Amino acid sequence: MTLNEYAQFLLSSPNLEDKLYSPEKMPEDILWPNFAPKDRPERSPKLSFSDKKSKMPRVEHLNSEENRILSLHHFANHELMAVEIFAWAILKFQNAPSSVRKSLFKTILEEQKHLRLYLDSIREWGMDLGDRPLNYIFWKQIPNMQTLQKFFAIMSLSFEGANLDFSMIYRKAFEKFGDQKRADIMQIVHDDEIRHVKRGAKIVFSDGVLQDQQWEKYLDLLTHPFTPRRAKGFLYFPELRTKAGLSVEFAEALGAYTDEYDGTTNARIVKNVFGMETN
Repeated sequence: MTLNEYAQFLLSSPNLEDKLYSPEKMPEDILWPNFAPKDRPERSPKLSFSDKKSKMPRVEHLNSEENRILSLHHFANHELMAVEIFAWAILKFQNAPSSVRKSLFKTILEEQKHLRLYLDSIREWGMDLGDRPLNYIFWKQIPNMQTLQKFFAIMSLSFEGANLDFSMIYRKAFEKFGDQKRADIMQIVHDDEIRHVKRGAKIVFSDGVLQDQQWEKYLDLLTHPFTPRRAKGFLYFPELRTKAGLSVEFAEALGAYTDEYDGTTNARIVKNVFGMETN
């Protein structure tokens, strides 16, 4: 099995267990010139995309184990999408440098690891992936990810960038409510997300962009109505951006960014849950 065949297998198999298959080593990379991957993965009926909204439990309600499980179900869906969409990128960007294609493969393996952790936890409780509606927020962005830099601007700097915050928020929340086992899962995910954002930043800014120009370059790669709002959580930790290789100027600009799509989560309530100072 070559790298492209592996990526195609992840996209074309409808079965969840197939999408968790991890080769022991990176397959040989034999390119498929001019190959055009499908813009949707194959899914079994239980895992099919849904337009029904399934709300995340509020942080102050995570004292309930059921709500913690519902949160992990939400995260598991994101990991499954990530496995598939990084496989899509392998097929889409045949001319990417070999180092980039290798990093896409590495990221798939790490996303599979996260998915297994979430699945084990929710299954132990009695839930399985697909018991609640599964959104397809990542796949909706396919039209806006048709170049390598746009792909990484959206997937790595935005969606995975936001997960720097969310993985920290939910780790803190699970710890607050005495669920150290699931807090440890969030820490594993968080540590890997640091690397993922760092990989993305290297590619997005590979053309010699200066530190103080990163933000403008990032904005140029986004297509409205997708905005930088997608790149941060309802609590924002700027130090995580610099830890992931982004500039101080980028971190400050993202922190200051607001638009009409801003959510309604009450950050003051969340800070009170964590015992953080509120302004």
